[in-house]
Amino acid sequence: MSVDGTYKVRVKTPMGVQEGKMTLLVEGNSLKGMLESKAGRVSFTDGRIKGNAIEFSVKINTALGHVSASVTGTVTGNRFSGIARVPFGSVEIDGVRV
Repeated sequence: MSVDGTYKVRVKTPMGVQEGKMTLLVEGNSLKGMLESKAGRVSFTDGRIKGNAIEFSVKINTALGHVSASVTGTVTGNRFSGIARVPFGSVEIDGVRV
């Protein structure tokens, strides 16, 4: 099954659980997409995919300002699970395809 699609995601941050959407689009071995939350929408184009494993980097808007995040994760069926590495540590992400 392809990882393409839109996922309703929950990010477990030190400031509580944040909800949003993540859209993934595979082009060969490349991955691009978009993250959407209350803080706004941000695109990424430098992602990679191998099987059902993905990784990408993105700058997101937070209450602390712009934060760089390196996201790694896997899609199993319609579920996404991953980790975002940010300057203050790591946060868990989980989601389901909508």
